[in-house]
Amino acid sequence: MKLEAVVYILMMLFLAFMLEHLPMPELISWFQPAWVMLIVTVMVLFAPSAFGLWLAIPLGLMLDAEHGTPLGLHIILVALHIYLLQLLYRRIYLFNVAQQSAVLFLMIMAEQIIHYWAVAVLYEEATPVMLFAPAITTAILWPWLYVVGYRSLKRLEM
Repeated sequence: MKLEAVVYILMMLFLAFMLEHLPMPELISWFQPAWVMLIVTVMVLFAPSAFGLWLAIPLGLMLDAEHGTPLGLHIILVALHIYLLQLLYRRIYLFNVAQQSAVLFLMIMAEQIIHYWAVAVLYEEATPVMLFAPAITTAILWPWLYVVGYRSLKRLEM
């Protein structure tokens, strides 16, 4: 992998963490997509041998610190996301972008439910949240990010 590709990936991760922490108005704060998971998806689909489960520990710890969740929750969620991507890599790679969006919607939805259950069990408070909205916006943003991120990484590899 070229140095330009590594720098580009680090810039994408930095931007994803900035967008994940971006304050939004209360009306649309429920619809904030999972930016880091989108970038992780691009990275794993771009180079599954280079970006594996080792990536889950630093990214998960940074997400735990950023969101104030119990230590290790996002590590498990990112590891699950990467594992499923690597398990289904050949199939996802053959899907068109709409089918990839559907798969990504289901993965983010499952992660949202696991996150909600873990927080509800640990803090013993079950406040109603919108679980579908972040997954829907993530699936809607996937075609754009796929074209911008994945195609530019392929171009950098030449």
